[in-house]
Amino acid sequence: MNGLTEIIIRFFDLLEAEGRLLQRNALSTVRMAVLLVLGLIFGAVAVFFLVAALYQALVTVLHPAWVFCILALACAGIAGGLLWLSVPRKKQVP
Repeated sequence: MNGLTEIIIRFFDLLEAEGRLLQRNALSTVRMAVLLVLGLIFGAVAVFFLVAALYQALVTVLHPAWVFCILALACAGIAGGLLWLSVPRKKQVP
């Protein structure tokens, strides 16, 4: 009977330790996700301001339609490059 009690106590101690580890890992994951979302928001705002500044600089030289065309091509190139970088690579086996 004493051995069974010890096994049950050890099981619940292990369960408690695993629960604390799970809680710590979940909080870490949520914290990283929030920081990633904030970084994406600030990055998008920075790109918006960059495009707006380029528009203001180019509109004094070119017609607004050409400026939009140039900026659209630049943004499409950046988006294509980012998508290309996000494609998973095949691991080379030596």
